[in-house]
Amino acid sequence: MMMSRTTLIVLTLAAIAGAGWYFSGGKPPPPQAENRAVPVVTATATPRPIPIRVEAVGNVQAVAVVHVRPRVEGEVLQVHIEEGQEVTQGQTLFTLDSRIAEANKRQAEANLARDKAQLDRALADLARYQELLKAGTATKQKVEQAQADAAQAQAAVKADQAAIDNAKLTMGYATIKALVPGRTGVINAKLGSLAKPGDSQSMVTITQMRPINVAFSVAETHLPRIRAAMTAQSSNGSTGQPLEVTVTSTADSSLNAVGKLSFIDSAIDTATGTIGLKASFANDDTRLWPGQFVNVTLVLGTEEQALTIPAEAVQNGQSGTYVFLVDDTAKADIRAVGIDRVVDGIAVVTKGLKAGDKVVTQGQMRLAPGLTVAEAKAAP
Repeated sequence: MMMSRTTLIVLTLAAIAGAGWYFSGGKPPPPQAENRAVPVVTATATPRPIPIRVEAVGNVQAVAVVHVRPRVEGEVLQVHIEEGQEVTQGQTLFTLDSRIAEANKRQAEANLARDKAQLDRALADLARYQELLKAGTATKQKVEQAQADAAQAQAAVKADQAAIDNAKLTMGYATIKALVPGRTGVINAKLGSLAKPGDSQSMVTITQMRPINVAFSVAETHLPRIRAAMTAQSSNGSTGQPLEVTVTSTADSSLNAVGKLSFIDSAIDTATGTIGLKASFANDDTRLWPGQFVNVTLVLGTEEQALTIPAEAVQNGQSGTYVFLVDDTAKADIRAVGIDRVVDGIAVVTKGLKAGDKVVTQGQMRLAPGLTVAEAKAAP
């Protein structure tokens, strides 16, 4: 009976194995070498002063944006500004045609002169009728009529004076001035165009650049710490000194503006769980531009004895954050830790470690609990 193919293969492999054992001198294979120590870089948990910061993304907002519109109708006779120009408060922007207002003023002045003359005559008639009444040659009705005429003339004089004041006001509106200092936008009122109070488009827009605000929101969990920092300043005699706020920008690496916290919203946004804040900046160099997005850092103080480790030592797992701890026998172990915040690459530990504990900062991928470690040189 022929040998099956499977049996032939098994016998062949057995022969090869036997030959190998024979040519090796009939000795068993050498035992595996013991596990070597895993090279790692470590750092020690150390108490140190660490600033308490809250970071967010903010939006630059102008303190005032004024849309300049005319108060009276008139032709634009002069444009005194250019687009993108810095203007001061009270600076003349436009001059409108005021000839109609000037004519109304002259007419009101003429009416005033006429009515004053009538008032003088009415007062003289009243005085004469009063004397005649005393002498018995005039009736009381005549005196009352003279009094009414004098009062009517006096009212006409007041109306004329009001008309003059109104004409002067209209003439003043013909000269349009800046209500706030700032930077002008696009000029829509061109020379010779007709400006009307009801126009939907403004003549020009002035955006106040100095000072300027940065609006940002932080999680409601930060509110107690912010209020505590403000209370601490007040208790230290720093009343009137708001918390410091710093802004930077990824688009402008040289931007580093420092301002003061100026506003805390009166309520927490229930939809997002955040509270709105604003900081005020002098912006003398106009580096902050309305509408710009910036990185905001609110400084709440300094924690003098914060337990710290390098941030690269902290690992994230399914059960939370942890670190690899190295004991006195150079054995690695896993330790769950609580992290309050990370500041400039330094993690502030709230639980799980004590001062002097040694944690692994490089080489965690090759570690497991119980393995022996050896100190290695830190990689760049």
